[in-house]
Amino acid sequence: MPEPRFDELIHASTRLSVMAMAAAGTGVEFRFIRDQVGVSDSVLSKHLSALESAGYLTVRKIDLGRGWRRTLVDITEQGDAAFQGHVAALDAIIGPSAGRSPAAGADDYAGGGDAHGREPDGAQG
Repeated sequence: MPEPRFDELIHASTRLSVMAMAAAGTGVEFRFIRDQVGVSDSVLSKHLSALESAGYLTVRKIDLGRGWRRTLVDITEQGDAAFQGHVAALDAIIGPSAGRSPAAGADDYAGGGDAHGREPDGAQG
């Protein structure tokens, strides 16, 4: 199991999504990531540049001919280690509450009230 290490660069929701997609495959297409994350080309490019500058991703362009190019994104070993460490840190933070329903434990309070100590239907305890 990787060492838990919270990573501020990865934590932003768009970057976390990008890293998850890159970790799941090889040569993930730019347009696939863009469509899945729901951002513009320019916004995704900025996020990719930041992750690439940190050494977490590589971005490569393939010439398909006739002016067409395909942009592919790959995670690096350093990026994979950072991503796995970030996921482990998130698991450490949310682990104890994982799998609990929102109402779980509501009956644990004295008098059977809700999580704020209020009795159901205005009853006095």
